[in-house]
Amino acid sequence: PQLRRFIWARGLLTSTALAPPYIVLLGAQAGQGSFDRLGALVLASSIASLLSSWIWGRMADRSSRRVLIVSALAGAVALVSAVTLDLVGLAGTIWALPLVLFVLMIAYHGVRQGRVIYLVDMAPKDSRTAYTAVSNTVIGLLLLGSGLFGALASLAGPQVTLLIFAGMALASIPVTKGLLEIAG
Repeated sequence: PQLRRFIWARGLLTSTALAPPYIVLLGAQAGQGSFDRLGALVLASSIASLLSSWIWGRMADRSSRRVLIVSALAGAVALVSAVTLDLVGLAGTIWALPLVLFVLMIAYHGVRQGRVIYLVDMAPKDSRTAYTAVSNTVIGLLLLGSGLFGALASLAGPQVTLLIFAGMALASIPVTKGLLEIAG
């Protein structure tokens, strides 16, 4: 049951991985031209990766479950912020979407670190490979299905898509809270 709940939470948290292209699209629609500020977004993503690993690693040593919860909340806040900034006309500024992407990528790295550590701590030593294989297979199938979602999302636009992703991240919180707290 814990593996099933973990996969469910992990599936909802894929929203943090799938959202960045929609932030780029939001920026393009907000007048940032055809990706003329992509460098700022790449830089924000890289800095987030560099800074977040130490923070999430220290926090995961205490509770990888809590890392998943906090990173889900941070991801949802970033995604709602992107839509809000677009609605108030600030998404076209040079700082807005790189800042949002920075926070989202910190959340994404938290999800990655939290899920890996939680799975290793949760799985019995002789079943870790099987647990990992099952989890990765289910998520792989889910990501294949996300192609259909992407086609539908293109019709709705990046704002709606980002709000759906924010909802997924928020929905992962009660699922993750139902996971057992496992000491590493």
